[in-house]
Amino acid sequence: MLTHFNKKSKFNNKYNMKKFKNLLLTLSIFFLCNPNIATAKLLSFQSEYDISLAEIDSPRVPGKTYVDKASGYLLIDWINNCEQSWVTTQRMMTRFVNSYGVGTVSEINYSLNEMSDGNKMEFVLEVKEDAEVVERHHGKAERKESLNIKFEQTDKEYNFSKDVIFPHKFLEDILDNLESGKKLIVRNVYEGTIPDKYFNISVFFTDEVVSVDKKKLDKGIKNKFRKVRMAYYQDKVQTPIFEQTVHLNDQGIASFFRYDYPDYSLELNLKKVSLNPLDCKNR
Repeated sequence: MLTHFNKKSKFNNKYNMKKFKNLLLTLSIFFLCNPNIATAKLLSFQSEYDISLAEIDSPRVPGKTYVDKASGYLLIDWINNCEQSWVTTQRMMTRFVNSYGVGTVSEINYSLNEMSDGNKMEFVLEVKEDAEVVERHHGKAERKESLNIKFEQTDKEYNFSKDVIFPHKFLEDILDNLESGKKLIVRNVYEGTIPDKYFNISVFFTDEVVSVDKKKLDKGIKNKFRKVRMAYYQDKVQTPIFEQTVHLNDQGIASFFRYDYPDYSLELNLKKVSLNPLDCKNR
């Protein structure tokens, strides 16, 4: 999916919104669950990222419109609901300015509640452009003989193969293989990014390990992040919709994201993350 521009208008909604929904909702994969820590200590956390335009090496074609500037933030609240479900709420605000000086502000609000057994998921998505709501979905998904997705206030219904998993299970698979020595896994994942589609994701594990300024991390968060690359495919097309690089520790916390699209790239750098334990004893 490409972002198309009009020299005299804002970004094209149809393609632009799909792209940034992909960015936000794929981030949810990395904040839903850590089977080791969450089960043992029931940790919850809040994190904040700064968004910026990344440098790319490809030359610009005369007459084509490009993204010149990008800035914004991502806020994430994560809750382990006492082993019953994994809950996340996310808000992303991004301002883009194209090479003709035309700007737009995109806002995406997303919440997800996935049952701990990985068989049910409920999500709410709202997308705004320049403060105007352009899309809103409230969906419920359930895995039985197949994966069934239904939406509130509409008769739309979709069914996929049972091998399509939810974000919680996907993160478990990534963490299980983070230190295994395996170089590649492939999974089909439904997360609500596009209501009638799921992602086929190739995950590439590297040996590169990085750290961040320890002031950004709360006590108890490991400062050892492994570089993982992913390619997101849909509809059996051989070219990925986008590629992602993430620096991930074995607690399921990410310190960095990079999203590479055909025409530009975005980086999300961790600003801070704090642990917020949930009191399950008094519930």
